[in-house]
Amino acid sequence: MRLLLAATLISADLCGGTAPFSGIDCGASDERLGSYDATARECFWDAYTSGSAARWSLRSYTIEGDPIPTTLLFQPKGGIGLVVTRDTSGDRFGGGGNRRIFTYRCGTMTKTPHGDDISRYDFLLSNCGGDGPSTSVP
Repeated sequence: MRLLLAATLISADLCGGTAPFSGIDCGASDERLGSYDATARECFWDAYTSGSAARWSLRSYTIEGDPIPTTLLFQPKGGIGLVVTRDTSGDRFGGGGNRRIFTYRCGTMTKTPHGDDISRYDFLLSNCGGDGPSTSVP
């Protein structure tokens, strides 16, 4: 039931509907190759470490330029926790089974270096259920 609620919240967000979310909105980032939104990451990390509900929408791109929309949701109340939804259906070069919406419901999130630049970071989510035991954002 909780996973269904989280999926509904995220689906409404991805479909352009108004999701019934009350928390910190860390915005919508568009990260083309080489770009990096430090403000959104810091917003989400601060909310997560303080136990506050937060949402961040991110659009990253494949090497060929195909968009990969991702939503990261943290809802500490109600047992929802951390939920990542990644839509790879627009990846023209992704394999047939990889062109779909992936959903992960995770227990923990840590910072991990962004490429070779240790001054920048991404998120590693672990102890996940759904589409795998772990995932990273972006």
